[in-house]
Amino acid sequence: MLETFHHLRLEAVACALPEQTRRVADFADAFGANTTARFQKVVGIEAFPVAPEALHTADLAEAAARALMASGKFRAEAIDLILFVSQTPEAVAPATSALLQARLGLPERVFALDINQGCAGFLAGLLTAAQFVHPGGARKALILGGDTLSRHVNPADPTAAMLFGDAGFAAVIGLTSEQLQAPPWFIASATAGGKAIEIPFGSPFRMAGMDVFNFTVTRVPEQIQDVLRAAGRKPAQIDLLLLHQANAFIVRQIARLCGFSEEQTPCRMMQRGNTSSASLPLLLCDLTAEGLTGRKQVLLSAFGVGMTWLSALLDIDFAACLPPIFLPSPNGKTSTL
Repeated sequence: MLETFHHLRLEAVACALPEQTRRVADFADAFGANTTARFQKVVGIEAFPVAPEALHTADLAEAAARALMASGKFRAEAIDLILFVSQTPEAVAPATSALLQARLGLPERVFALDINQGCAGFLAGLLTAAQFVHPGGARKALILGGDTLSRHVNPADPTAAMLFGDAGFAAVIGLTSEQLQAPPWFIASATAGGKAIEIPFGSPFRMAGMDVFNFTVTRVPEQIQDVLRAAGRKPAQIDLLLLHQANAFIVRQIARLCGFSEEQTPCRMMQRGNTSSASLPLLLCDLTAEGLTGRKQVLLSAFGVGMTWLSALLDIDFAACLPPIFLPSPNGKTSTL
C-alpha cells in the first residue's frame, strides 16, 4: 500500500538511552576473538547501550517525551492521540500507551493505542498517526516507543547477543498551518508474514539470518523505488536515505541497489547496535548532535519482524530533533559491562 498525506509535519523527536553499555570485544571469551572481530567488521557494532532490569522501555520513552516537553516542543494538553510502538511493553495489560498517558499528564480525552511492532515500529507509528491527524480529526499525535531487546536474547547466540542496543523515543506529529504548507508525505507499507524473526512465548529472540538478509536486499529496494516514483524523485534529488540500522553491510547494500551514495546514507550503529524501533529516530537525533541543521528531504525505510517493511518520504527540519539523552541506572551507578 502506498499513500499520500497532506498537511502533516514532524514537529519533534527525542531519544533516550541507558548510560550502561556493553562492548562486543568483551564477548571474545564466549564466542572467540575471530568471531567478535568479524562481527564488528561486517555488522559495524563495537558497543551498545544496555538497560538494567529496573529500566524499562516505557521509562526510556517517557524520558524522551519529558525532554521534548522541557524544551517546549509540545504541551501535554495539546495531544489528541498517544501511540506506544514496541515489542517490549510494560506489561501484557493494561496498554503501555494508557500508562504513559497518565504518567505524562495527557488529557483524558486522548485515544491511547499500543502497536506490537519491531524494527519497522517508528514508521508504523508514523503511518498510524498520519491516519488520525488531519483537518477535522486529531491535531497532534505523540508517538512513543523503543525496545529493550538485550534482555530477550540468548546469551549463547552470537547472532543476537552482540546485536541489540536498548533505546526509547518520542516523536510529535502535527498539522501544518495554512500559511506553512509542507510537501506531502509518501508512505509505503507491506507485510509478507513469516517467522524468520521471532520471540516465542517463554523463549529468547531467534532469527534466520540468511532469510532475513535475502528478504531485505530484494523487497526493501523495490519499495524505496516505488516511493521515489510516486514522488517523482530520483536518488540524487533526496538529501538523505535513512535506513533502519540493522547492520552496516545491509545498509550499504540497500543504498547501492537504490542508487544512493554513502554520503546520503549515514550509518551510526557503531556505538548504538540495532536499537529496533528506536533506530530511525535515534539516527535523526545522532545527526542533530553532530551538527546537521536545516530542512532536508529524507527518505526513511525500516524492516523487520513479521516481514513488515515501510518506507516514507518527508521533509524534516532538524531543528525539531534533540540530541540523544542518557539515563543513569536507577541505583545511580553507571557501568560498562
